[in-house]
Amino acid sequence: MLGYRKKILLSDLVLFLIFISILFPFIRNTVGGIVQHSIAQRANELISRLKKEPDASAMVSYLEQENKYVFYRATLFDRNGEVLYDTHLESSDQEMLVETGKTPEVENAIKYGQGYSERFTALFNQVIAYAAFSFEADHEEYILRIGFPFTELKELTNNFEIGFLILGGVILLLYSMMTWAIMHRLSLPIQQIITAIEPYQAGKQEYLPRIEIDTNMQGNDEFFKLAHTLNSLNSRIQKQFEHLERQNEETEAILESLGEGVIAVDIEGVVVFANQVATKMLQTPREEILHRKFSEIKAQRHELVQECSEIIKAAQERAEIVVQTFTIEEGQRFYFDLIASPVKQHSGSILVLQDKTSDYRIVEMGKDFIANASHELRTPITIIRGFAETLNDLPDLSQEMLKEITEKIVRTCHRLDSLVKSLLTLTDIENLSDERLLPVDVVLICDNCKHIILTAHPNAKVNLHKGIEKGVVLADPDLLEMAVINLLQNAVKYSPAPAQIDLSVNAQGKQIIIRVEDHGIGIPEADLPHIFNRFYTVDKARSRKFGGTGLGLSIVKTIVQKHKGTIQVASQLGHGTTFTISLPVEH
Repeated sequence: MLGYRKKILLSDLVLFLIFISILFPFIRNTVGGIVQHSIAQRANELISRLKKEPDASAMVSYLEQENKYVFYRATLFDRNGEVLYDTHLESSDQEMLVETGKTPEVENAIKYGQGYSERFTALFNQVIAYAAFSFEADHEEYILRIGFPFTELKELTNNFEIGFLILGGVILLLYSMMTWAIMHRLSLPIQQIITAIEPYQAGKQEYLPRIEIDTNMQGNDEFFKLAHTLNSLNSRIQKQFEHLERQNEETEAILESLGEGVIAVDIEGVVVFANQVATKMLQTPREEILHRKFSEIKAQRHELVQECSEIIKAAQERAEIVVQTFTIEEGQRFYFDLIASPVKQHSGSILVLQDKTSDYRIVEMGKDFIANASHELRTPITIIRGFAETLNDLPDLSQEMLKEITEKIVRTCHRLDSLVKSLLTLTDIENLSDERLLPVDVVLICDNCKHIILTAHPNAKVNLHKGIEKGVVLADPDLLEMAVINLLQNAVKYSPAPAQIDLSVNAQGKQIIIRVEDHGIGIPEADLPHIFNRFYTVDKARSRKFGGTGLGLSIVKTIVQKHKGTIQVASQLGHGTTFTISLPVEH
């Protein structure tokens, strides 16, 4: 691709060649016309003199006298084309005289008043240019033909052509030099602009750099204005890009903060965006999802990917929102709500994946809670009713039997009362307000819990390990104390007498760690994921023996969660169990 400077130089060269091609015919015609005009003018002067002579003999005499002053050759003809006089032929050369009267220029002069021709003449052994003119004198018509050596005309023409060629070459050279200098001067700011934007065009810079023009340029120069305009546009575009980038970052941050998975695809079904939640739901790294068609994604949850691909296709075909629920069996059941929405102007679709497993589990837990609560309430009510009917039907029971039945009724009532209280406690914890949260010392609460357990179980041994002297958290002191006491009571209940319990309080970063460790019977590994469920008991016989309701650990977990903490359990069957509570430090 030629630069504009080379294009201008090439254009000048083409123009010069066109000029030369037109110049030579022009010079020939011009010089020929000038010569013919000069010959005609001189011939007319000679004719005007001949007209003054009285007859043809006088004309011939005049020509003989003026022979050396006239043209190279002059010939006088009568109206019939017969030669009256020729400056270079004798009257004895009749044959040649007759031939001269039959030339084209003479015939044209007879017919049209004048004629011209160029031909080789043996008499002079060269090409002669002849011009013939018709005139009238003394009521007679004559023809005067004059001759001029064509070589002299040719030399004159060549001299003109060479002169014009040299002059044209010099003019072209000067014009090219001036054009080159002017274009160099004019193109300098353009070159500066190109040099400034070349790194951006090559991809070495992310943004178009600022264009700096030579300080010699005036403020009203067009190129200076162009550079200023480009800089202004570049600044506005860069600000717009930065604004769009901020918007994209904010949008991406919002999408990443959502609890739902969000996937965007273009019209071809290629994934252009996927947030972290979506990659977790599909169980596939983000780099394996982006810039691929949904149908080509290889994910662990292949069935879910296929369902997503179909619902996206349906949304694009129908041009409407499509909602569908999908279930996966992976040891346990997972529920997903898939929502595909086409983007306006058919530019793609947005897929939202909502994990509804927890919602379904809450519903199932509610059903289980109602069933368990009903069962737990029905059992003591049935026992009380059975003993009451026995007392009613057998009034003559012995005192010992009556006492035993009465004790069982009272014990069952206590168990029923404990169950109701636990349910009310759970309800109270669920509705815990921030106003009840106060700065409390965890070390002091743990020390109180130790003494309460030792009062209820004098044979138990509780070792309190204080890693810190004071640890303040924002909590309800009664509920936090209830949680620690429940863990200590379970440690005593499920440990062989005398129970050995280690209670420790430590600080770890911005967390206060409470750890309750026993050396009891432990919890089977299969039961560990369920021990915090309501009404769940590992050893039902042992729980009934000690009056357990299966709500203790559920209450503990709820209390910890309401205090923005976490609880973990580690256990080894036959070696003991450790519960760890983490609570945020009060700032």
